[in-house]
Amino acid sequence: MERAWNQADSCEIFSREGQPGTAPLKMLFSGYRASLKTKAAEAVAQLSTLEEADKAVDERRTALYNKVVTSYHKAKLERATLARELEAAKGKLLVPQLEEDLRVARAQCAESEEAGRAAAAKLRVADGELRRLRALEKNHLAELTSLRTAEKEKVDDLSRRLDEVEKQRLALQQEVTDKSTELTATAKHWTDLIGAIDTGFSAAFPETQDVALDAVGAAREARGRATGEGSSATFTMEDHLSSLAARVEPITKFGWELRKAAEELVPMLWPDKEAPQDISSLTSLIEQAPDRFIDWKGSATRAGADMALSFVLSWYNEVDLGQLEYRRAGVEEELSADQKAARLARASAIADFVDKRLFIADPNPHSDEEEELEDEGVEMDSPPPAVDPAVPPPADA
Repeated sequence: MERAWNQADSCEIFSREGQPGTAPLKMLFSGYRASLKTKAAEAVAQLSTLEEADKAVDERRTALYNKVVTSYHKAKLERATLARELEAAKGKLLVPQLEEDLRVARAQCAESEEAGRAAAAKLRVADGELRRLRALEKNHLAELTSLRTAEKEKVDDLSRRLDEVEKQRLALQQEVTDKSTELTATAKHWTDLIGAIDTGFSAAFPETQDVALDAVGAAREARGRATGEGSSATFTMEDHLSSLAARVEPITKFGWELRKAAEELVPMLWPDKEAPQDISSLTSLIEQAPDRFIDWKGSATRAGADMALSFVLSWYNEVDLGQLEYRRAGVEEELSADQKAARLARASAIADFVDKRLFIADPNPHSDEEEELEDEGVEMDSPPPAVDPAVPPPADA
């Protein structure tokens, strides 16, 4: 039969709603196997629960048994104690009865000695009173000694606490003194720093000095009205702060104008660059401005000379540019003032044709050593020497 089941491809099943259908045998056995595993796991869980409950019942039974045994032994001991107390109570009841009988017999036998007993009774009363007074005196002395001891302990404790408080006061006073000294030094340090900043702003922006002094005067008048404080010969931290606060607005305005001017200057000196947004890069370019101005001067001279040569070549294209390496001697002396003025006017007119926005670099730049010497004020290149008009130019010209 199992072989037939294994050889079968499917079997007939019913859904939960009772509808018939078919399903692979492998699916049927897998569902049955999963159901068996689930039931086995539930059985194992229930068995574990029963074992734990059995163990808890055994522990509870053992605890109750121990408690019952302990209660039994305790009751047995209490019973023995009560028996001994009962025997002792019976003995105490017999002794007073015998004493009472003895006192009655003595009373009957000592009627004739009434006076002696009265005297003895008075003596006993006196002795009792004396003992009471002595005991009272002893108690008073003991109380006085105890009070003295307690008061001495309180005084010693109070003295010890006062010593501790005094030590704490001295330590706190020293700490306050040290902290005050430290704060005073810190305040002086910050006052010096703020004063140095204020002095630096005063030197860098002298235009703000009047505004700062007016603000300091107004602040001193306000403090004088509020606290009665007089004017000081030196600036305090409040004076420096008032001065700095008054300088902020004009310095901010000057800084904005300076930045705006620098942003306008950078494109003029470096046409191929845009003004940087960060102040460090902008400052770096402004520091290079003097050298850049010198470069522009060289560019302007090269542009003017190039335009002048362009004018000459446009009319006299046969001119040999190599011949213009030298200048004829005595030319300036031969020219009249009108000729010089006409030459300058013509040069100015030619200069109008130059594109001043175009930077012309030196095609033959100087070496680094020559530039360093020029920075130190040493002139490396001298102007071309003048030549005698009667002397022909060099052959290589």
